[in-house]
Amino acid sequence: MNQKIWYQRPWQRLQSQPKTTISVISLLLTIIALVVTFFRPGPVQGSPEFDMDPNFGIPRPPINSPIPTTNIIIEQAVMYTSGLIGVALGTIDAYRTKTLLPLLLPVSGAFIAFPELMLDVLGGLYHPWPTTTYPSFHLLGREIVPWVSVWFGYGAFMQTLLRPLHNNTSTKNLWLFLGLMVLGDLVIEEIFLPMGAWVYYGNQPLRVGSLPWWWLPCNSIGVFLAAAVAFRARGYLHGWKVLFVVFSTPVSVAGTYGAIALPCWFAVNGDFGWFVTQMCGLLTMALGDV
Repeated sequence: MNQKIWYQRPWQRLQSQPKTTISVISLLLTIIALVVTFFRPGPVQGSPEFDMDPNFGIPRPPINSPIPTTNIIIEQAVMYTSGLIGVALGTIDAYRTKTLLPLLLPVSGAFIAFPELMLDVLGGLYHPWPTTTYPSFHLLGREIVPWVSVWFGYGAFMQTLLRPLHNNTSTKNLWLFLGLMVLGDLVIEEIFLPMGAWVYYGNQPLRVGSLPWWWLPCNSIGVFLAAAVAFRARGYLHGWKVLFVVFSTPVSVAGTYGAIALPCWFAVNGDFGWFVTQMCGLLTMALGDV
C-alpha cells in the first residue's frame, strides 16, 4: 500500500497550484498583519520616526538617528557581494549563450539607485550617514547617501531568475520563485533593520516587525518584472541594443512602485488613524497580488 508521508500532500498541492497557494498565504499573512498592527501601538506624534513638519504637513526624516558605521559596512559588504555573485554567474552564462544579456542584467541592479532616490523620499526611508566625514548629496531637500547603489545586490535575484526563464520553466515554478523572492527580501530587511543600516519613518502601514510589509510586493515584483522584460525582449537586443538592458531594472522598479505604491505613499506622508492607514497598505498588497 502506497502511503504518503504527512508532508507530501501539502507540498504536492503547492507545486500544482502555486498561484492559489501564494494568494492564500498572502491572505493569511495580511490577516496576521492587521491583527498585529491593531494591538501594536502606532507611531507617536513628535517621536523621531514620526515628526510632522508644521509647514509642509509631512514627516521629517530622523536625521538624528544613531549611525552604526560598522553595521552599515557589514550591510554594504553583504549586498555588494550578492551583486558580484550575480555578475559572476552572468559572466558564465554570457559566455555559454554568446550574449551579454545575462551579464548586463545583474549589472543593471546598481541602477536601482536612480528610482531609489525618489522612492526613499516618498516611502519614508532614511539612511543614517556620517555626513561630516563622508560625502553625500541632496534631492528634494533630502540627504542621499552615496552608497544607495547597494541595492545592486538584487542583481543576484534577477540573474537567478533568468536561468529558469532560459530553460522554459513552468509558470508554477515562476510563481514559486516570486514567493521565494518575497521571503528573501523579508529576511534581508529583518536582519539589517535592527542593525540600524536604514530606518523607516512616517505613518507606515502593515508594520509587523521592523519592516512595513507593503514594501515586499513593490521590491520583489519590480525586480521580477525587470528580468521578465529583459528575457521577453531578448530577440530584439542584438549588438549595441543589448545595452538597453541596463535601463530595464530602474524602469521596472519605478513602474512597479508607481502602479501599486501610491496608496501607501499617501498613508506614510499623512497622519491617519489605524483603519485608513492599514487599508492603504492592503490596497497596495492587493494591487501587487493582481
